[in-house]
Amino acid sequence: MRKGQTLLELALALVFLMLILAGLADYGRVHSARIALINAAREGAFYAASNPGDLQGARERVKQEAMADGISLNDTDITVVFPTGENRQGQPVTVIVQTNVPTIFARFLGVSSIPVTAQASAPATR
Repeated sequence: MRKGQTLLELALALVFLMLILAGLADYGRVHSARIALINAAREGAFYAASNPGDLQGARERVKQEAMADGISLNDTDITVVFPTGENRQGQPVTVIVQTNVPTIFARFLGVSSIPVTAQASAPATR
């Protein structure tokens, strides 16, 4: 073995390992944001199911829950679908939340953000 060959091999291996760790960090951020959006969508669905006339209140509830996890949402990111017809009790109220999670390390590969969507339903109580 020549002098420095081991050091060169270590440097090449470390670059590869650092790229893998960076990818895992971005994946963890996206997964964490997805869990936060699922929780926010559930909170909004439960609120909308018990308050069917308060669409803006359901959106605010979703935004508050997401903000507790550090995710800022707009009204356009939240869709609330109420059941139609006379007998709405027991029919599902659905909340869909979508946002883009900015990446840190994947930007070097040309991916600046990853879209994340969550959906939750709850039976209407009234």
